[in-house]
This record gives sequence, C-alpha cells and structure tokens, in this order.
Amino acid sequence: MDGIYAEGIEMKSLLLTAFDPFAHYTMNPSWEVVQALPETINNYHIHKLRVPNIFGLAPRLLLEEAQRVQPDVILMTGMNSGTTKIDINLAALNIKDALIEDNMGRKPWNEPILADAPAAYFATIPVPEIVRSLRAQKLPVQLEFASGGYVCNEIFYRAAHAYAGTTTKVGFVHVPLLPEMVFDESLARPLEETIAILKAIIERL
Repeated sequence: MDGIYAEGIEMKSLLLTAFDPFAHYTMNPSWEVVQALPETINNYHIHKLRVPNIFGLAPRLLLEEAQRVQPDVILMTGMNSGTTKIDINLAALNIKDALIEDNMGRKPWNEPILADAPAAYFATIPVPEIVRSLRAQKLPVQLEFASGGYVCNEIFYRAAHAYAGTTTKVGFVHVPLLPEMVFDESLARPLEETIAILKAIIERL
C-alpha cells in the first residue's frame, strides 16, 4: 500500500469495523468502542465502518469499503455476551450456522458461506503474539479459536478469503457487553477499559 507520510513517519491504513445492535439489544458495544477510538493510533490512520447484522450485506459493505480504502489491515470487531474478556479470534469457518435471526429475520443453518472454498481461514494478524504480549501485562485478553457461525464469522471469512495471499492483514476481535446492557455489572466490562485494550491490540499490529 502507498504510505502517507506525516512528520517523517509512513502512515498506514487500518479499516476498523463494528456492528449495529441486534436481537433485543439497543446498542452494540463493538461500535461504542470503535467510534470512541482516535483517528490515528501509532502509524495507523483509522477508517471506521459500522456494518449491519445482516448476512450477505455486512461482508458486501465491508469489501466495498476496503476496495475504496485499500487498507494495510482490516480489523473487524463484534460482540460476545458470553465473556468479560476481549477475544482475539484465530480462524473463520466456511459456515453460516445462526442460533438467532439476523436483522432481516434470516436464520441460516449449516450452510457454506462460499461453495467450493476452503473450510477455514486463519487470521493473518499475529494473534498468538498479541495475546501473549497483552496477557503478560495482565490484560483480560484471550485467544478464541473460531468466531462462531453468525454474521461476525461470515464477515471475517469473506474478508480473509478476499485478501488471502495479499499483503493486507485480516483479523477479528470480540468485545464484551457494557455495564449498562446487563443487570449484573460483573458480567460486563466498562467501556473505557475495552477501548484501552482494543487500542493496545492495534498498537501491536
């Protein structure tokens, strides 16, 4: 990618995505975190994009924006209500396996994302190294092997497929719920903490 030079530093481009609310939620913590991040982190200029929780549409919008931005890194984020840690996903699977409906009321089950395509793609950001680095600082980060079968997995898989074999790095991060989304705040993580951890992840790319 052609770099943009600022004060002698070659700037790179990072496309950072998050989702809109879905199911019974009125907010999505991934977008709350992403929109709160600065426009520049280290030598990355951050391009932010909110995508809908809709099969087919979310990856199409992502790939259209990536074509426009020509990013060095695509880092996607989503919500995981089952943990208070930040998950960095290792792989995307070629499957649509929804436990709940998307925002168009669709609930695909045991369907491939792309026919005659690989069963899985690994993230091309350095997932194990980032996890080890942040855990050494006692930060609540964990490696998650796969990203499920919902829209988050589809968008991750389609991005990994589109940029396989290129210099553009691809990864996915799941963030926990916010305290205002739950009755028991021990089941969530404050926004400021998640922002700081996602920023630390980007700094290690």
